[in-house]
Amino acid sequence: MTARDRRMREQAVDWLVRLTGDPDDEALQLAFERWRAEDPAHAEIFARAQRAIGDASLLIRREPEFAQRAVKRTGSRRKTATALAAIVSVGAGIFVALDGALWMQADVIAGKGERPILTLEDGSTLQLNAQSAVAYQFTSAERRIVLLRGEAFVQVAADSQRPFVVKAGGGTTTALGTAFDVNLTDDGTSVTVLEHAVSVATDAAMPPRRVAVNEQVSYDHDGRLGFVTPVDPFVAAAWRQGRLVFEERTIASVVEEIGRYVPGKILIADASVGARRVSGSFDLSDPVGALQGLAEAFDVKVTRIGPYVTILR
Repeated sequence: MTARDRRMREQAVDWLVRLTGDPDDEALQLAFERWRAEDPAHAEIFARAQRAIGDASLLIRREPEFAQRAVKRTGSRRKTATALAAIVSVGAGIFVALDGALWMQADVIAGKGERPILTLEDGSTLQLNAQSAVAYQFTSAERRIVLLRGEAFVQVAADSQRPFVVKAGGGTTTALGTAFDVNLTDDGTSVTVLEHAVSVATDAAMPPRRVAVNEQVSYDHDGRLGFVTPVDPFVAAAWRQGRLVFEERTIASVVEEIGRYVPGKILIADASVGARRVSGSFDLSDPVGALQGLAEAFDVKVTRIGPYVTILR
C-alpha cells in the first residue's frame, strides 16, 4: 500500500466519521462533495469505507431506539441520560473509527457474506471468509500475510527462496509447500492443514509445532500452543462451499462464525448458553435461518432488537 493510498484512506474515514456525526450539516456536505470530486479515486475509496464500516453506523442512524433499550436498565434517570448522550453523540463515531483503523491497515476486507478469492503476485491464492481482513507484504526475502480479522485459506505457490508466512494473533504459520486454513476468533487462532505441512510458532517461549495434512493446532491470544490433533478435512473446508459444519464446538464459537454472515451484532446474554458444546451443519446461504435453526435445535431463545441486534439467551 502506497503513502498516497494510506492518506486517501485516512481522509475517507475522517469524512465518514464527520458525516455520520452530523448528517444535516449542509456546509459539511458541500465540502465533502468537493473532496470527492477532486479525484476519481476519492469516490471509490469512500464507497469502500462505507461498505467496510457500514453496519455500525447504520445501527445508530436507523435504529436510535436501540440506544433507549440498551440503557433502560441502567438505574437513575441521570445515568440513563448520560448513557444515551454517550451513545447518540459519539457512539457512531467510535464504532466507525474503530473499524476504520482496521480498514486503514488492511489491503483487502471481505464484507458480510462475502468470500472473495484473490490471486497474489507470486501466484498463490488466498480466499477470505466473510468479515475477514488481511494485509500483505512481499519482499525479496519473504512473503508475509497478516490476518487482521476472520479466516483465510491459502494455496501456496512454490518459491524456495522466499518462505510464505501467515501472522495471526500471537503466532505465525510458515508453509512447507502446502494449502492451509487460518481462523482468528475471539478465543484464539486455529491452523488447519489440507495439503502437506506447516510449522506453527507463537510469540511465547515454545518450540514450533509441525502440523501435517488433515491435522489442526490452536493457540490462544497469550501464545499458548495446544496439541496437534486430527481433523476432518470436510469440516475444515466447509465454509468455502457455503456451509458451516461443527463438531463439539461451543455455541459462542458457532455464533461467531454465523455472525460473519448476519447483519449487525449477535449477543449472547447468558455465559452458560455460550459455553454449551454442540455439533451440527448449516447452510450459510441463509444465515438468519441458520441462526434460527441453531436456536431451535439447542433450545436457545432468540430476541431481535430491530434488524441489527440479535440476543441469544
